[in-house]
Amino acid sequence: MSEIRVALMGFGRISRDILRQVHDRDDIHIVAISELGTPESVAYLAEYDTIYGRFPAPVELADKHLTAGRQRARILRGHRPDEMPWDAYGVDVVVEATHAFRRRADLQGHLDAGARRVILSTPAEDPIDLTLLHGINHDSLRPEHCILSCSSATTVALGLILKILDDAIGVERAMMTTVHAYTSDQKLADAMASDLRRSRSAAENIIPNRTWSPRVVEEVLPSLRGRIGGLAVNVPVPCGSTLDLSAQLKNDVSRDELNDIIRQAAGGTYARWLEYSDEPLVSSDVIGNPHSAVFDSLATLSLDTGLVKTITWYDSGWGYAARIVETIEAIARLEEPEAA
Repeated sequence: MSEIRVALMGFGRISRDILRQVHDRDDIHIVAISELGTPESVAYLAEYDTIYGRFPAPVELADKHLTAGRQRARILRGHRPDEMPWDAYGVDVVVEATHAFRRRADLQGHLDAGARRVILSTPAEDPIDLTLLHGINHDSLRPEHCILSCSSATTVALGLILKILDDAIGVERAMMTTVHAYTSDQKLADAMASDLRRSRSAAENIIPNRTWSPRVVEEVLPSLRGRIGGLAVNVPVPCGSTLDLSAQLKNDVSRDELNDIIRQAAGGTYARWLEYSDEPLVSSDVIGNPHSAVFDSLATLSLDTGLVKTITWYDSGWGYAARIVETIEAIARLEEPEAA
């Protein structure tokens, strides 16, 4: 794989997890980090993490450069994509992780500033070149795709399970609930917010929330369009989420038969993204798991009517960051013929 130069726009959970996952690599270079906080804050949050512990290599800050393992990144302060000096740092890929810029016109600013491609770490709000879900349409990346989205952790988990079931049996319709760890944009104590439910304390409440996942999966798997619905529920845990999926299948299937379908998929084509478990898991057991979906076979339910319910666990930070790293790797491979 060719070497590739990466910039991180926003240094929240996903960007910090990406840095940890590539800290000892010499083919992926994190050359710049844009964050509105101080360089000292960037270095501190890189080194110390409440969920994953201390950074696995020395972290140093000098002359506005963060050194973490083999990575050395210039810390920048940029408010908008088109303000960033990506051309000065030879940036091949920007990971847009601020959640503030989700429209194509804004993302184009990264390209205008000198980056070759942009990976959005959330679903886009209008059409972009490609929404890439690993395990589903990961072979769709082409040289002309410059503005990409990896959607969300929930979307990848949902898409994986639905694709496997649809290919094996056929899905008539499905309804999902993601029981999701609280996120950094929620309130720790009750406070004013435009979304009234999200004005309530994430540390004290189960909070219903919207999810983009059904819409995005329908876009990537058009055969399921109009057949998927769902919502999110944020709960007071810091990490470790689960996807509760109920699906009406085209044919009856027993609990054991359904589990065997997922087990074979996890042991074969989908091994990189899907893990099969027959252990009594709870949410903290998947913290730091790089898979997008950890299927809980002990929780599977099935009725004679073809109605099934499954539980799938995932770490919405670490697993999703692993998919962005995969996308960076795929871009590097894509550009190898160009370099040759």
